[in-house]
Amino acid sequence: MKARHILTILILLSLQIAKANEPQGFPIIAWTLDTELFDATRFRDIHNAGFNACQCWCKTPEQMQAALYHAGTHGMKVIMYGDMIVFHPEKAAAFLKGNEAFWQYLLADEPKIKHWDNLNKLQARIKKSDPTAKCYINLFPNTGKALLKDIGVNSYPEYLREYSKLNLPQISFDFYPIHEKVVRSNPWYSTLDDIRKESLRTGKPFWAFVLCVPHGPYPMPTLAHLRLQCYVNLAYGAQAIQYFAYATPKPSGSNDFHDGPLLRNGKRSKTYKVVKKMNAELKPVASLFWQSKVTSIKHRKCIDGEVVESHFKKDGRRYTCFVNKSATKNVTVGLRPDDYLVRIRKNMKPELAKSSYTLSPGDILIMMNK
Repeated sequence: MKARHILTILILLSLQIAKANEPQGFPIIAWTLDTELFDATRFRDIHNAGFNACQCWCKTPEQMQAALYHAGTHGMKVIMYGDMIVFHPEKAAAFLKGNEAFWQYLLADEPKIKHWDNLNKLQARIKKSDPTAKCYINLFPNTGKALLKDIGVNSYPEYLREYSKLNLPQISFDFYPIHEKVVRSNPWYSTLDDIRKESLRTGKPFWAFVLCVPHGPYPMPTLAHLRLQCYVNLAYGAQAIQYFAYATPKPSGSNDFHDGPLLRNGKRSKTYKVVKKMNAELKPVASLFWQSKVTSIKHRKCIDGEVVESHFKKDGRRYTCFVNKSATKNVTVGLRPDDYLVRIRKNMKPELAKSSYTLSPGDILIMMNK
């Protein structure tokens, strides 16, 4: 009787999660595409790499139109930035609103407090012409007192509270934790803690970034590097994953960008295959986290390492996930049999739970709670 009961749960859960495997709207966003690369081939490659949205920088209405057309052909959404939005927002809104491929207006990336009044005015001008407009600003992470002083605040929570007064639909930030092959845990996790608290306080979802273009001390991305960034962000409750940068930016100062998924000559690099593999793995996992509610987070020590342990709810069910915090070493997670009945594999297929699992670097383990 007990075995039959467990089998019934597995079958029902499999049917339920199969629905979550369908497109649920979890944004996986490619940053950024240069204007000279707006053609059918480049957007097809973005779509085939597993992205359902991209951020484009456009100088002219013609470039905007090209980006929207090619993205829309593949069912992708566009976050748009360009001279028209900055200098002629009313014209930009009139041009962009109603286009099915258009998603949000990018107002600024990592602005300081002193710029926010002007950005709020820019948002107001856009909304006057397009009342349903969604605007987007990406924030700095908390990397210390020097940055906070430069931004114009005394603390990172103050920075986030001031940002929330702009009343944008989400909280977006970037931090790239893998630095010279070492995971910079303290700035990353403290930033995530503060971002999550502000998200809970305001009811606004938060978006996070993944680094996929090497430069300076940031190494060539491996699958383990991408897993660590994607799955930790999901565990904290991120409702979008953004990749910087899909298209390799021009080198600038000490930022010697190279080997992004799309090279500056328009060809795909070897990084493209790594990102594509990550997104194929990420999509079903992200669908389970999409519109879920993370109820608690803790960092748990294991015999051979440490994991992020996240408890979350989705569609009336309770789940726990564990993410290996190491980018280089395996970790073994021991579980109490009384806590979990079912493990959810990354392809969303359920199976009977075991008492322990070994996670490869950056990998995730998802359990359904009893």
